[in-house]
Amino acid sequence: MTDKNNFSNDSQDILVFLYKKRKPIILITVLGAVASIIVSLLITPMYKSTVILYPASSVSVSKALLGNAKGNLMAFGEEEETEQLLQILQSNEIINHIVDKFNLTEHYDIDTTERYAKTKLYDTYDDNISFKKTKFQSVRIDVLDKDPEYAADIANEISLYADTVLNNLHKKRAWKALLIVEHEYKKLNRQIQEISDSLSVLNKMGVLDYTEQVTAYSSGLAEGIASGKISKSGIKYLENKLKSLEKYGHISLELSKFIEFEQERLSDLKGKWVEAGVEYGQNLSNIYIVEKAEPAEKKSKPVRWLIVVLTTLSSFVFAVLFVAFADFFKNFKEKVETD
Repeated sequence: MTDKNNFSNDSQDILVFLYKKRKPIILITVLGAVASIIVSLLITPMYKSTVILYPASSVSVSKALLGNAKGNLMAFGEEEETEQLLQILQSNEIINHIVDKFNLTEHYDIDTTERYAKTKLYDTYDDNISFKKTKFQSVRIDVLDKDPEYAADIANEISLYADTVLNNLHKKRAWKALLIVEHEYKKLNRQIQEISDSLSVLNKMGVLDYTEQVTAYSSGLAEGIASGKISKSGIKYLENKLKSLEKYGHISLELSKFIEFEQERLSDLKGKWVEAGVEYGQNLSNIYIVEKAEPAEKKSKPVRWLIVVLTTLSSFVFAVLFVAFADFFKNFKEKVETD
């Protein structure tokens, strides 16, 4: 019961104190409110425009269309593609493109003669333009600007140029792959042609099919000798043929097998050459824009009522603490002087 009475007395003392000091408290609070209203009116209103986009799947176009690769070419990308897109959006190539296209140095009132003008420009860019991955694996582009048309145009241009940058990166990679495959294809084709020329020389020497020719000449020679119906010149002819086959037949056989194997490799390389050509020539979009930026009708900030309310409350708290400290200091001073 005593604690309750003490609390009641303390509360009454506080209320009495606040009532006695109401004039300075009200004055400071009103001054804070007026100042916050003036400041909020001086702050340049900023308008926000937003683009929502998804990265495309990284499934190879050529493999999806020409090969047996699994994966939907039209599917949205997953977390890895989203992270890659965020890196592209924050790259210097896109920043410099937007700065140049929209003349942001002048638009942001950056003094180019300042020592750290470029740093100030990039800091302002980062303050006004942000990128965020959503829980749905999409990417959100938010652009703040004093001009709502500018904000929408910048947001849309960032999304479009990001697609261009991704396409250029893919084309550079595809072009290098195309050159490598083309070089290997032509090199292997030349090797096969050289081997074919060697086989043609052996064919002119009478070495056509080693296995069949050896069988035929051996059988003919054996039957001719056994029957006695073959002349010495005939025997000599067949023996020379067998010697020629013995000398060059294995070479012809190995070259034929080698050409057969290399022809399979050549066919595979040709398929890869076609795929690389498709990759280089494709111009499919790498992003899906699900929400295009539109000029905002209402400002995004400052929220003037919130500024005024928070500043007024802060001014009131400051006023109470100030008069309490002033009263405490006054009493402390009087006590010291009395002692």
